[in-house]
Amino acid sequence: MRGDFLNIRHIEPDDCNAIFEVASDWWGSNYSSDMISKWYIHHFRDTCLLAEENGKMAGFLIGFLSQSEPNESYIRIVMVDPAIRGKGVGRALYEEFFKRVGMLGRSVVRCVTAPGKKDSIAFHTRMGFIIEPQEQEYEGVPVFINYDGRGGNRVVFKKVLQKMENH
Repeated sequence: MRGDFLNIRHIEPDDCNAIFEVASDWWGSNYSSDMISKWYIHHFRDTCLLAEENGKMAGFLIGFLSQSEPNESYIRIVMVDPAIRGKGVGRALYEEFFKRVGMLGRSVVRCVTAPGKKDSIAFHTRMGFIIEPQEQEYEGVPVFINYDGRGGNRVVFKKVLQKMENH
């Protein structure tokens, strides 16, 4: 982690404009999606996190609790400022998400990435995710073909959280 200067808090609807301003640069290409919106943050606030270092946005994670699978949660998107990648911000966001969804009774976290994103695949594996088996592969990695119904192929991850001990 980046020392004592990293603060992780809920994303507030008023944070959306600042997130929009950095999203394309942080994503590495034009980024436009309705998943970063005030209504989404309002309804999923408990699982949407913002990391700040010395008062400046360092990264964010948008996730939710599954309504269909009562034991599961889902990380929809994570971005970290490229200038500080590899310094533990992403790990800190994921660990805080795991803690919060665990306290809310969830023991499974799911997420996806694109098959060509080798750094993302390696990160998720280091974080304890397993790649869900699929019938197809891309460069030796199991891939869910047409994951979103719009032609997008994805690597599908699953992590089972350790049980929280009651104190």
